[in-house]
Amino acid sequence: MSPSVLIAVAEGSEEVEAVSTGNALRRGECEVTFASVSNDKTVTCAKKTRLVCDALLEEVAGNKFDFIALPGGVAGANNLANSKTLIKMLKDQQAREAWYGGICAAPALVFKPNDLFPTSGTCYPSFQGKIEGAKNVDDRVVVDEAAKVITSQGPATAIPFGIKILEVLSGPEKAAAVKSQMLVIE
Repeated sequence: MSPSVLIAVAEGSEEVEAVSTGNALRRGECEVTFASVSNDKTVTCAKKTRLVCDALLEEVAGNKFDFIALPGGVAGANNLANSKTLIKMLKDQQAREAWYGGICAAPALVFKPNDLFPTSGTCYPSFQGKIEGAKNVDDRVVVDEAAKVITSQGPATAIPFGIKILEVLSGPEKAAAVKSQMLVIE
């Protein structure tokens, strides 16, 4: 069975982070569900790209996912943080020791205020003051194995973020194959 990944999106989410992460995961044969936290499947992202989601978050809230991923974008991250359903899903994910992660503003604006930020993690550089005390903040993608949380910095790190999620869900061989297919250079 393929790993299942939820990518929660909101009005103002960073489209490059959402779509690039999902693209890398779908190339790795993960079952990716884009879900809107609002009551409309069509979301207008940070740079005005309209993204049509697979579902509303409320429709999939009872599902268990192998990974929950959050894109950034300041407005999007704030809207994600205001979703009680999403925060409950993330807390449940944490309680059952299942993976979750975020990129850009999401780790600082969603994870940190809800006691979901790991010991080691990163976020968009201008938000690093909100995650004081975290280890590895300057790394582009950080995996906290103990907390089962992956964080990343921003649009340019979205594909490596997606590939790292794929690696923890499907193994290094699958991740290497997608990395090669996508011409990712480190």
